[in-house]
Amino acid sequence: MPLLIDTQAELDRHAEAWREAPALAVDTETDAFFAYRPRVCLVQVSTRDADFLIDTLADLDFTAFGEVLADPARETVLHAAENDVILMNHQFGWRIGTLFDTQVASFVLGIKPYSLAGALESHFDVKLDKSQQRSDWSKRPLSSEQIRYAALDTHHLLALADDLKGRAEEAGRMEEIAAECARIATREWEPIPFDPDGFYRMAAAKTMKPKDLSVLRALFLFREAEAERRNRAPYRVIGDHGLVALVNWRSGPRPKGVPERFWQRYEPRVRRAMDAARKEGPLPPRQRKRRQDGEPTPPAVKARFERLRKWRAQAAEERGVESFVVARNELLMRVAQIEPIAAETLAQTLEPYRMREYGEAMLAALRGAGADKPET
Repeated sequence: MPLLIDTQAELDRHAEAWREAPALAVDTETDAFFAYRPRVCLVQVSTRDADFLIDTLADLDFTAFGEVLADPARETVLHAAENDVILMNHQFGWRIGTLFDTQVASFVLGIKPYSLAGALESHFDVKLDKSQQRSDWSKRPLSSEQIRYAALDTHHLLALADDLKGRAEEAGRMEEIAAECARIATREWEPIPFDPDGFYRMAAAKTMKPKDLSVLRALFLFREAEAERRNRAPYRVIGDHGLVALVNWRSGPRPKGVPERFWQRYEPRVRRAMDAARKEGPLPPRQRKRRQDGEPTPPAVKARFERLRKWRAQAAEERGVESFVVARNELLMRVAQIEPIAAETLAQTLEPYRMREYGEAMLAALRGAGADKPET
């Protein structure tokens, strides 16, 4: 069984020991399925010899552990690290000095499956129990099932990293993996603003009459306000199907599909919100939001971007990887905007490994027929 660390003395003692470790496997468990403002509730740490769980909800000073992660002399191994990196930095200010992301390595090498469970089963014939995947990690005490589940997420991770690094070195892909891991390690929290028109994305909204859309909008805004106030994921206030059931309800007892607890708590307020929406009348025709990207993209740049996309699709197929491994759309757009079209200017935009591998092909795509004119 892993060691659960929930006292300052234990955390400081083990953090000091981890300073001597050349590599650590790390993962996090959050309450994102339950809370409006998710937080890291548990951090898993594995060395070559032992597994640990750090209770990040305990009233502890995590400075020493943050210093362990930040030390570039130590490799920190995660799988699908981006969300972990962002939330750890946002909540604790932690940075990872040297990151190795086993999912990134799998992407770069074109080795499926990409999930941790799939990778461990494929590489080591180890089957992870995912029964606690949507567990509420904010509750204390943790159950024995949660503890076992959490520890397994990092228990085999260093061995997986060893295997993938061996394959990457043989394929000459370590520089590419390192560059992507370095990008992920610098990711920061960017709040996603609430979209008051998000109700239009519900499947039922596509066939609703304008007067019913007005009610759906009122209920959607009501749910969001309650979710934020109570720090609960919106679906835990009431799901989309419940909102639609309310829209279709006119009178009588609790609408079918609306949870009893919701109805008991909110019936008077929900009735008032729906009545007010019906009095306001149908929603006006939806106005498509115009992009606020500044000047429109010149036709010649658009044409070069499309040629680059076609080249990327072919290059990804030939290499046996996902298209974003070859180049993401943001990079293709920056390349399409290059003037003049020359190797020297392209080299200022691409990483060295990408320039070596794809530079000539990208220049050829940029200089294709009609490169300076919109394609017709």
